[in-house]
Amino acid sequence: MERRICYEVIQRMIDAIPYGADHELVKDLKWNLEDASYKPPEQNDQWDRTSATLQKHIPNPIYDWQFEILSIFTTKSIEELKEIFR
Repeated sequence: MERRICYEVIQRMIDAIPYGADHELVKDLKWNLEDASYKPPEQNDQWDRTSATLQKHIPNPIYDWQFEILSIFTTKSIEELKEIFR
């Protein structure tokens, strides 16, 4: 499996959030993005911080874009995630 770069994953998640959907989530993800940009890819703490951000803002996803964000982060399909949160 190819190693993923945290700040690239975070940027993809930010790009998937519809304009005006969740300002606080975007703000926190941008903080995660900046933090991850200064860390070496092999360091795991930025993944943990980003996971905490998602748990804080999307504890129970309901919108398609929320499932898409979680899919980008976890690499699970949207269908799998919908089953998990059912």
